[in-house]
Amino acid sequence: LRESSPPQGHGAPPVMTRVLVRRSRPVLDERRRVKVTVARPIPPDAPVQLLDYTGPGGPRFDAQGMVLPHSILGSLVDFKRQAEARGDTELAKRVPSASAMRGPEEAMWSDSQRAEATLADSPSPAEPQSHALRHWERHMAERRRQQDFLSRLLQKPVPELVMNQAGGFRAMQEQRELISRGLPALQDGQGLRVGSEFWSLPLRLGDELSGITATLSQRERGNLEPIAHIGQPRSLRLETGNILPGEVDRRPRGWDQSLYLQQRRQELRAVLQELDFSQPEIDGLEVIGSGEPFTCVSAECCPLQEQVTQEGPQGPEEPETQDPLADYPDVMMEALLLPSLQFCGQPARWIGSCSSHKGEVGVAARLTFEAMAGDQASSHLELSNDGSTAIYYSWQRLPIPHSFRPNPRDVHKQNFYFNSSPGVILPGDTQQILFTFKSQRPGVFSEVWALNPHPLLLGGAVLQVTLRGVALHQDKTADAREALQRELQRREAETVVEQILREVLQGVRTPERPGSPPELYVTEEQSFCQQNPQLQYDHMVVQSLNRLWEECVGSEVTEPWDLSIPHFREVSLSSVSHTTVTLVKPGGHSPCLMCF
Repeated sequence: LRESSPPQGHGAPPVMTRVLVRRSRPVLDERRRVKVTVARPIPPDAPVQLLDYTGPGGPRFDAQGMVLPHSILGSLVDFKRQAEARGDTELAKRVPSASAMRGPEEAMWSDSQRAEATLADSPSPAEPQSHALRHWERHMAERRRQQDFLSRLLQKPVPELVMNQAGGFRAMQEQRELISRGLPALQDGQGLRVGSEFWSLPLRLGDELSGITATLSQRERGNLEPIAHIGQPRSLRLETGNILPGEVDRRPRGWDQSLYLQQRRQELRAVLQELDFSQPEIDGLEVIGSGEPFTCVSAECCPLQEQVTQEGPQGPEEPETQDPLADYPDVMMEALLLPSLQFCGQPARWIGSCSSHKGEVGVAARLTFEAMAGDQASSHLELSNDGSTAIYYSWQRLPIPHSFRPNPRDVHKQNFYFNSSPGVILPGDTQQILFTFKSQRPGVFSEVWALNPHPLLLGGAVLQVTLRGVALHQDKTADAREALQRELQRREAETVVEQILREVLQGVRTPERPGSPPELYVTEEQSFCQQNPQLQYDHMVVQSLNRLWEECVGSEVTEPWDLSIPHFREVSLSSVSHTTVTLVKPGGHSPCLMCF
């Protein structure tokens, strides 16, 4: 007998040999084809064909070969400018001028109306502050680079840098101020002058006569400023780099965790609520917007559509078991075996009749646009065929009743643009209809369109689309008008004050200086001639009569003679029986004797 032994080479690995085989590639039978278009001159006697485009969109031409204004998006001026920029001079020549497109109503416009229309059609200039956001982004990028450099240099996280601690320190100071105002209601020693600021005496340096007295501040008078909360929303702190994404706000260590602070807050809870009754939410106090035009799409279910949805196409629904797969969004439902259309997210289906609800509104969709004058805003309206048949559709514009008489210049002017040609939606397909709003003139514009599907849905009810566009006008002269208004108010006030002062000064006058009595300026000769018109004045004779008067009346009477001869005669006769007086007649120079 022999011992069994394993065969030789059983444990050794098999030997493998790698062999490289060269194989040639098969030669391609068909070579790559290149299509080249070669333009050749037409013979002189060939008939000239007019340009015509009958496709679903694009510029169209009239019998003279000029572009039709309603077949392009925007104005003819913009279309011609873009064609010239592309180098398409042939198409630019076929764009009619603005004067050639004027209607009979525009031909009767005045020069001012034409200038206004030309100004409205011209593109608006660039805004002077259009690069403000770019400057802000550049400065914020520079700030973040500085923060990263300081963080690497100091080996500290970015939120722990001193330049990012201002917000937390401000909140801490607000809490301290609030607690300090509430402590006088809890402790008597805190705030000794609280409530009795009227009796506060000002600080005086020196004596009462030659010293200086300081004025009390508003706080010392009891007029405290209201508590103001200043902060930044979280989005702004993320943009400036004060906090990192996904990180909570950091406050100074030990501030919010202080047991003493929590005890004080608990004790002053009622007082703090009364003092700081308004606690704003800083993170919600932010306005986030963009410079892009605003668009909004909404759809409203009318009562008819809700009733049809509840009843269904065959009548009222019967209670049935709940679908167990309704909670699983990945389960695709089968298509409805009837015409159905998702109109802006709202179902519009076949209800078994074509005219039961004719003239009523089934689904009302509303597209709102808001843009600056001269800019365009675009939005989409989604149409989805979730039924089992193809749906043909066409567009029809509905009239809008106007409360006021429309402007003749805006009656035939187009502001909303979309492809209004008929179309078809196959089962399972979705179409996005692009609506564009553009107006060169500011104002509010509206149009109402109806989508007419075939077969008719919702019993012939109207699928209505309301287009509302708001073209805004930037008031660039507001500052100048305000400055002019202030200047006019200042001049008006100066004029009124000047007029009042003039009237007051005219009423207040210095009384005139009293003049001398007229008797002082009357001479002796004038008085004598006035008393004795039949005699002629002689100074020597009058002086003699004055002496005689004094002799006759005596020294006791101080009354002077009034130069009256009749009076002199009466007085002389009473004192002397016979007196001889020599007088001069008016007509001659020889003296004569008068006897009394």
